Amino acid sequence: MATNARHPTVLWAQREEIIYLTVELHDAQDAKIELKEGSIDFSNTTDDLLYTFHLDFYKPIKPEEAKKSLTGRKTLMVLEKAEGEWWPRLTKDTGKLNFLKTDFDHWKDSDDSEDEAADFPGMDFSQMGGMPGMGGMGGMGGMGGMPDMSALAGMGGMGGMPGMGGMPGMGGMGGAPMNFGAEGDADSGDEGDEEAAK
Repeated sequence: MATNARHPTVLWAQREEIIYLTVELHDAQDAKIELKEGSIDFSNTTDDLLYTFHLDFYKPIKPEEAKKSLTGRKTLMVLEKAEGEWWPRLTKDTGKLNFLKTDFDHWKDSDDSEDEAADFPGMDFSQMGGMPGMGGMGGMGGMGGMPDMSALAGMGGMGGMPGMGGMPGMGGMGGAPMNFGAEGDADSGDEGDEEAAK
């Protein structure tokens, strides 16, 4: 048996009336859990190592109303608060405990509703699904503040740099056709073709 005790990871979340406490430790079916009005003590030996922790609660709980569920990987507890109110933290001590973390899977803020479906009466959320193939919003028209893109349709394109001409075969692009004939003679491309044909 181990002599140095370790802390298991402990997750917590709350509602106005209850605290969720999860101890992440496998093979803890025989864990010793001592729950009092103002504290909890936990100890278990797993893989020949002793895991233990002690917490003093921020306010009292009702230990006789506690519910516990042991799985192969964790111990889940639901603890009823003596007074139904939101706590600013789990423990009396304001110091940080490295093994104690927020359980975001069970967390709700005090301003969250207990039943989110109640915020939308008449809505059946089970029918929502994944919404595949959802198209755009009808009747939106163009984007406000954007120039009318149809005005760009008649622009034809860019003529290129002066003296370079446009790209051959690109109708409506502006600029003169490219001349690959003799240097300095803009019409030599046509004449060169005629001379080669003779």
